[in-house]
Amino acid sequence: MSCCNCCKSNVRVVVLLGAPGAGKGTVAGQLITIYRMIHFSTGNLLRNEVENSTEMGQKIAAILKSGALVGDDVVNGVVESNLFKNSAGDVVLLDGYPRSVGQAKFLDSLDDGRRRDLVRVVEIDVDESVAVARISGRRVCEKCAATFGAFDDLKVCPDCGGALVRRNDDSEEIVKHRLQEYRRLTLPLGEYYADRLSKVSGNAAPSAVVDVVCGVLDGFGLERR
Repeated sequence: MSCCNCCKSNVRVVVLLGAPGAGKGTVAGQLITIYRMIHFSTGNLLRNEVENSTEMGQKIAAILKSGALVGDDVVNGVVESNLFKNSAGDVVLLDGYPRSVGQAKFLDSLDDGRRRDLVRVVEIDVDESVAVARISGRRVCEKCAATFGAFDDLKVCPDCGGALVRRNDDSEEIVKHRLQEYRRLTLPLGEYYADRLSKVSGNAAPSAVVDVVCGVLDGFGLERR
């Protein structure tokens, strides 16, 4: 797939990697308030396509309805089309993409290979025991589906007052399986990005992790708000 604006774009990309429970969502939410950047969550991009009933969205909806997984070709296409809607010099924070070496190679291949020099990677590394504890302590609002982490000492949702409950797929057994799958897929990705990757510990409280990540992004030359 090729985008007509690819050769005109100098959009810089920060890839945020991290296992389930590493705190990527929390860190990303803080980073976009500190830096002049646009946050792309792959899941949100796919949902937006479906909700807007675009040609790609209709294809995604059909795939999901069939129970199949959305393939690399579709995910790559959605990321590419959204990436090049931004202006030259913009910074895009990618959360949830790439998930494989194949997707990383696709991202690098854009702009006839010039994209590679505009991609930097931050991996939030977290101990498995910490990740399991965090996810097992995570709660979701029954009404609005807002998610709250183990650091949020709440009984009800502050936005709508709904009860906070644990998701079925956040059980310790399922979480450990998800972590194993992440390690299997991400180790090769870390090796692929070795010359562009900065690894930070995610074991501390979110505010401390954000401070360390900010030091890395400052080193990348990103502009603060």
